[in-house]
Amino acid sequence: MGKRWRFGLSLALSAGILALVFHAADSSAADVARAVAALGLGAWAVYAAAQLLQGWLRAVRYRLLLAGAGVAPLPGRGRMFGVTLARNMFVDMLPARAGELAYWALLNRGEGVQSADCVSSMTISILFDFLALAAVLAAAVAIPVAETAGRLALLWGAGAVLAAVAVGGVLLFRGPGWAAAVAARLPARARRWRGVAWLEEFMEKLAASFRQVRGGGVLWKAAALSVGIRVVKYAGLAAAFYGVARVLRPALADLPVWQTLIGLIGGEGGAALPVPTFLSLGSYEAAGAGAMRFAGVPGADAALVLLGTHVASQMVDYSLGGLGLLGLLWGRRGGAARPRVRLGKTGLGIGLGLVLALALFGGALGWRAKQKAGAQTAPGSGAVLDMGAAERAALAAAWGERRGFIVWSSTMFGQHDLVRLDWPGGKLTRLTTDPHVDRSPKISPDGTQVAFARSRLPWVSFRNEADWDVWVLDLASGRERLLAERGAEPGWTGDGRAVVFQRGGREVVQADAETGAETILLGARERRIWTGPALDPRGGRLALTVRGGTRSTSLFALPGGEETRVAGGCQLAFAPDGEWLVLVESGGRLKNRICRVDRAGRRLETLLDLPGEWSHEYFPRVSNDGALLVFGASRGDHEHDVADYEIFLWRLGDPPERAARVSFHSGNDQWPDVWVNAESAR
Repeated sequence: MGKRWRFGLSLALSAGILALVFHAADSSAADVARAVAALGLGAWAVYAAAQLLQGWLRAVRYRLLLAGAGVAPLPGRGRMFGVTLARNMFVDMLPARAGELAYWALLNRGEGVQSADCVSSMTISILFDFLALAAVLAAAVAIPVAETAGRLALLWGAGAVLAAVAVGGVLLFRGPGWAAAVAARLPARARRWRGVAWLEEFMEKLAASFRQVRGGGVLWKAAALSVGIRVVKYAGLAAAFYGVARVLRPALADLPVWQTLIGLIGGEGGAALPVPTFLSLGSYEAAGAGAMRFAGVPGADAALVLLGTHVASQMVDYSLGGLGLLGLLWGRRGGAARPRVRLGKTGLGIGLGLVLALALFGGALGWRAKQKAGAQTAPGSGAVLDMGAAERAALAAAWGERRGFIVWSSTMFGQHDLVRLDWPGGKLTRLTTDPHVDRSPKISPDGTQVAFARSRLPWVSFRNEADWDVWVLDLASGRERLLAERGAEPGWTGDGRAVVFQRGGREVVQADAETGAETILLGARERRIWTGPALDPRGGRLALTVRGGTRSTSLFALPGGEETRVAGGCQLAFAPDGEWLVLVESGGRLKNRICRVDRAGRRLETLLDLPGEWSHEYFPRVSNDGALLVFGASRGDHEHDVADYEIFLWRLGDPPERAARVSFHSGNDQWPDVWVNAESAR
């Protein structure tokens, strides 16, 4: 009954914490399951390779410590590897690192190693694990520590962990001897008790094992292996985290490595606490999200991504642990009787292990950089589909009596070109034919010109901030002219006399629409990237997505550049009267929703979250009359370069299900803008 009660309590506690996570993140377990299922082969492979490598490094470390304690014969390398994989599985399963006892049991019962030597190697390994953990944590916050007091507090926390581990190390190595001495000085009557006699004998053996390890010259090698274990482990976890984030919360896929490490380390710390949760579900996510929130990351989103990471990692860990147990059951106990490890071969093994660890870490960082770089090749053209009668009727209802046109970037003619749809009539026109990428079109306030970005190379990913030029297209004549080099994401000023754009993610520039004369509105700031600039039609304010740390939507007063953070989203656009700002935020049915922020930047509310399958919304723009919203939406795929986004039109204030589909094309359609004839809008 007691076991059933504890099991029920752990299930209830985990379910309660996860329910709070789903509620706060406006998501569900099904979303997490889809994210885990959508993990690419690369993420699975990196994590599995990391687990195998860190398991092997742990096995090497255990054998070193056992050899240093004088254990002979040593368990074979394969047997020790199996023990380590099984140990890793049980540590994941049980709270408060109770799974460490599995190592003791498997080594003692299965390999014939004395309990004192098992405890010696286990406790020294735990000590070095915490030392390496604190070192990684300190390194994670060392570079950005000067930016905020919060990060300084994190560094202090790492220092406190190091201090605690140092004290623990002293007690570890000296404590058994002290305990044995105390037991030896107890009154004769007390020493007759079997438990006291056993404790005295065990502590003496443990103290002797520690002395042999210290004198065996293996501690520095164990420390080096511990660092390698941590590097490999977090490289694999980071790959899983970013893979899950790309599906669940794309904004978190852009987090710098240090913030991700904070969450992963915090999650591991939460799982090690004596909290009765089922398979550490809930405690891991709560602790990791708390640490990431302290580092400036939205807590609910962080918890959701950490949950997906936790589930994916345990799937691999349990599989490898099960294979390790099967290997121990079916294999033979073996191993050479060597009282000490040959230093040459051991040193070579450690060196190779660390090289592999660094290579894996570098590979994980390379994979991460590749993911951030976007698609490496241009997407296919896709197929043009027919607009049915019902879809045409819905589009007509969205337009109402208005006349105008929509412009967007599409691959329907091969490379990304600008296309135009006129209404009424629905005539589709190809506006550009350049072999390079044309994107981010913005219609001038008078509807006569379109500013857009053109790639400097035949293919440039959306995620590349630098290799673009700003062009202007005259709609009447079709004439194109270069306005500014090295510029992207253009937009018009409220009077249509100038174009605002970002240059290399470092500056926000305003160029005169006629002469091209440039003025820097916002200059470079250390470790900050400016994207998606939108100028208040009234002037005096600039909205930006700020990257290079925690992503945010911020308003900057002009001139001067005083910043007011208003949200965490991206894809910014002001309403034509400047009273509110539209943006894309995380949350919603397929991870995204379109929101708006009031002029003061104090109130964020959901503007649109489609109910159907096309509910991953992006690229919102408000019409010049303030009545229509045009945007892109996919069935859940996020990658801007290649996903099957379609263009939709929605009349503000209508029910969400009345959003009308504009494009019917199986390729990539993105970055729409809409213009309404003022006469027809009356």
